[in-house]
Amino acid sequence: MRVHLSTPQVMGRALSAIAATAVAFAMLGSAAAAAPPVVRDHVASTGAGATNTVCEGTICTSTSVFVTVNNPDGASQACLYTSRYDKADMGPFPLGYEEGCATLANDAFSIDTKSLASATLPRVNITVNAFTCDDTGCQPAGTKTVAVRATYTGVGDLMTFRSNSKSTFGGCSMYFVGKGSQREATATLTIDGRSLDALGSLFTSTQKVKVLCR
Repeated sequence: MRVHLSTPQVMGRALSAIAATAVAFAMLGSAAAAAPPVVRDHVASTGAGATNTVCEGTICTSTSVFVTVNNPDGASQACLYTSRYDKADMGPFPLGYEEGCATLANDAFSIDTKSLASATLPRVNITVNAFTCDDTGCQPAGTKTVAVRATYTGVGDLMTFRSNSKSTFGGCSMYFVGKGSQREATATLTIDGRSLDALGSLFTSTQKVKVLCR
């Protein structure tokens, strides 16, 4: 199985978080009517991600570095994911993979949120968990710490999106508004001093949820 992470997937996680909020409200059922008349949730996210893939014969290695920053708390993290797979034998599992994330200091990750022209991840040490896999599944194979840096440069046109919806349950109505922008990017990923050229994207998005009960 070829594993490939990209910024759209990161965006999907942000939207999934909002969807989870909607489910939580729906699960409240009649109890929601007893809640305060208006409940609001607001999440603003920015980030970047890129993947480098190289193959020797049929054996390929994909390396991804992605960064997300969530507001209003400013929490941010950088993640590294590396997968080895045989493109001639795409079984249910890769040959092996490594994954891990590290929390970033506030403002450590810089990004041009207006035009998504560039972003920079300074050096950060990420502890990754390694796994080896066969046809029956994947098993832990130890941990290690990897030094990671990345620079991203926006290319092509800036794409924008917007969505909104309304749903009702019991005596409550939930309103969702999501908007943002995305731009394709080239990147240089530096993994333990080794530079890799990569392709990915930059993004910024805002999701708002309001629940009104009568």
